[in-house]
Amino acid sequence: MDEFTNPTMSGGEPEDVGRQDTNTQGQDAGPDTSPEGDGQTGGKSAADGADQQGARAVNAAIAAARRRAERDTEERVRRQTDSDIAGYRIPNPAKPGTYFSSKKDLEDYSEALRRADAQQRAKAQGRSVEEVVEEDADRAFIRAQRTAAAKAEEEHKKQQERDSFIAADVEDFQSRYPNVDIASVDRNPAFRRFVGSRYGKEPLANLWGDYVALVGETAAQQRAESADRRARSTGYGIGGSGNTLTAAQRAALKEWNAEHPEMHMTEKEFLEM
Repeated sequence: MDEFTNPTMSGGEPEDVGRQDTNTQGQDAGPDTSPEGDGQTGGKSAADGADQQGARAVNAAIAAARRRAERDTEERVRRQTDSDIAGYRIPNPAKPGTYFSSKKDLEDYSEALRRADAQQRAKAQGRSVEEVVEEDADRAFIRAQRTAAAKAEEEHKKQQERDSFIAADVEDFQSRYPNVDIASVDRNPAFRRFVGSRYGKEPLANLWGDYVALVGETAAQQRAESADRRARSTGYGIGGSGNTLTAAQRAALKEWNAEHPEMHMTEKEFLEM
């Protein structure tokens, strides 16, 4: 591609030669490590540039497809909404003998009512309609701002409560299980599968206690650490096992499945815990 042509090969002599000849110190300029002076590096830069252009083209295509999908969805919803409104056969007071046939009809009628109300108030108060309409718009804006501020404050409060719960939960866990790495517990997929939807709602120490009661303290800690090492080395995943359950483990599994059918485990899942 033209934009990636090595500039040192564009003329009869490499440009570096001219630069070296003008070295007034008479010192060796050393090897040219720039992309222009290294054909291999220049080729790599060209390949990188092509890869970047390709990535940008893919991203642009994905973005365009997403926009088309959004427009198609909006249009489909609009048509369905208009069809539903027309099916209700709601009389349109602004056009006697007709019915509202679309969302726009309803919006136009609502705007006409607001305008008529503003005209009545403007006449009663000796003011212009535009002044009354602008005042109504300002009030609506202020209400919207207050609603948004209240919602933001509520979200902030909930986030503070979540942060407080997490901090207290971590402290509680560490005080009750000082020799257990809480990070490995949190990343253990078998433990997370065991607790299910209880995670994040109940104290982590209580959940760990239930887990330990099922598989044993030593086994629980070893398996958490083992799962953590696998997660660190492979990103995720639990290897298979050809081991079988002992009689005690099989009894524990049977009891667990009977008491928690919503979190039924197979023998393989039990061994991986």
